[in-house]
Amino acid sequence: MMKNKSCMTVKKSPFILLLASVLLVCFTSCTYMKMDPPADVDKGPPVPTAPAIDNSCWMATASNMLAGAGYGTGTTLQGRAEDIYGDMVTWQTDVVNPTGKQVGGWTDTALSWWLSSANNTWTSNPYTVVTVYGNKTPRYPWANSNGARFIGNELRRCQFVGLSISWPTAGASIGERGHAITGWGDHSGKSTLTRNPSRVRLTDSDTDTGGDVQSYTYDSYTSPNPGGANEGNGWYIDYQDNHPYIKHIITLCPTDDPSDNKLTQKVVGSYKIHQSNKTSAIDLHYKVGTDVTILSYKTTIDWSTENLPSITEEDPRRELEVDWDLSDKPVPFCNWVTITTEFILPTWNAIEYRDVKFTYPKGIESKFLPPIKWEMKTARIDRAETIRDVTGGYVIGSYNIVDPQLPAEQRVVAEYRFIHQYSFNQSPEMHELVLTGTRGYVATDIRVGHTYGFLDANELWRFKDWMTELGGREYPLGDRPVEILVNWEGRLPYPEGEDVTGKIEPFRRK
Repeated sequence: MMKNKSCMTVKKSPFILLLASVLLVCFTSCTYMKMDPPADVDKGPPVPTAPAIDNSCWMATASNMLAGAGYGTGTTLQGRAEDIYGDMVTWQTDVVNPTGKQVGGWTDTALSWWLSSANNTWTSNPYTVVTVYGNKTPRYPWANSNGARFIGNELRRCQFVGLSISWPTAGASIGERGHAITGWGDHSGKSTLTRNPSRVRLTDSDTDTGGDVQSYTYDSYTSPNPGGANEGNGWYIDYQDNHPYIKHIITLCPTDDPSDNKLTQKVVGSYKIHQSNKTSAIDLHYKVGTDVTILSYKTTIDWSTENLPSITEEDPRRELEVDWDLSDKPVPFCNWVTITTEFILPTWNAIEYRDVKFTYPKGIESKFLPPIKWEMKTARIDRAETIRDVTGGYVIGSYNIVDPQLPAEQRVVAEYRFIHQYSFNQSPEMHELVLTGTRGYVATDIRVGHTYGFLDANELWRFKDWMTELGGREYPLGDRPVEILVNWEGRLPYPEGEDVTGKIEPFRRK
C-alpha cells in the first residue's frame, strides 16, 4: 500500500505490535456474517382475542431469506422482510387460523408460495431455486458429517439458508416438535471453509437474547447432547439444556441455467480513503451503487466501531446511502479507512462510490472525496457448455486516485481494488476496464490479475499476482470514460477438471 508521506510515524514496541495484530485478526477474521445487520422478523405479542400461540417461525425464516435475496417492498433490509412476512400472515389467515400465525408449516413451502404469488412483483430476480437437505418425517437428524461446513459455505456462496430443528427424546419416538431459524454466519472468517466451524450465528423469531443475532456452539457430530438423549449423530446446538438438532436445512439459490440468462455474479469494490483533517472524524458517509438492481449486498469498513451502519436503499434498489457513526472511536488525522462493498448482481459488474466524506464535530467543514466508478466488460463465448473444463473465475484490479495539484508526497488521495466475477460462458482472457471519475483527478498504477477463487477483503489487498501492469501511466478522469483493453489471449487455458483415472477403481455392479 502506498503511504501518505506527510503523516507522522510513532515507534511501537514489538509487544504492542503483536497485541495489535492479534486483536486485528480476531475482530476482522474470526466472525463471518453474510449480511450485517441481517433481517430478523420477530413474532411479536399475540392478538389479545386469539389463543396465546404463535407457530409462524417458518414464515419468519422464509421472509428473512427472501429479503436477503432482494425481494420485498421497503427501504431497508428489515423493512422488506417484515413486508413479506405480512404477505404470508395474510395468506395463512382464515377461520381456523384467525391470526395467521397459529398453524405451523414448512419454510420451503412458504418460500415457494411467495415466489409464485402476486406479491412477487420482481419475477426476473434469479433467486428462485428452493432446496431441502435432510429430513422432515421421521425427524431424524440431518446425516451430513460436514453439514456445519456446508451451511457456512452456502452462505459464502451467496445462498440463503434456513434451519429446521427438533428436540431429542428419551423414548422410542424420533424427535419432538420443530422450529425454524435463519442462518447468517459463524466464527470462522470469510474464506471458504475447509472444516466444520464450531459455532453458528443466526436470527430467531422467538428470541432476541443479546441482540438480533444469536450464536450457538455445535456439539461433537458423533457425541451430541452430552448427558442427555440423542437421536444419533447430527448437528446439535446448545440452544437449550436439551440440545436440539438440525433435521434439515433450506437453501434459496439463484438459477444457473444458461438458457434463461439468469446467472448472477458477485462484484466487490474496496475504496481506501485518507483522513487528512487534523481533527478526528466522528462519522463516515458514502453512497455506493451500480447500474442494475442489486440482489444482495454487504458493506463494511475496516475501522473498529461498535456501531452498525445506517443503510437506506434507493427505490429501485440500485444505490445504497450508508452512514457510519464513529463517535465511539473517532478516526485521527493521517489514518486510512477502507470501505468494502459486495454486491450480488444479475450478470453485471460495476460499482460507483460518490458523496464520500468524513464528518467532524460541529463547525468543521467536511470535504468530499473524489467519486469513482469502474465497470468491467467481458466477452461472451458461444456454446461455452460444450468446451471441456470450461469454468469461470475472478478478475482482480487495483489503481490509485491522484490529485496532481497537491504536493508530491500527498497526491495519492485514495486507493482502490475490485473483484469482477465472470461466468463460465464468458471469456477468461478478454476484458475491457472502464473508469470514470472527477475532472482534475487521475488514475494511475493500474494493475489487473486473475484468480479462480473468490478473495475476502484482506486477501484482496494482499493480492500480487498481476498479469497486466500499466506502471506510472496516468489516465485523466472525468465524464469521458477511460477504456483499457485487457488482453490475455493464450495465457489462461482452462485448468484441468476433476479426473480420477488410475486413482479409483471403476465401479462394478454386483
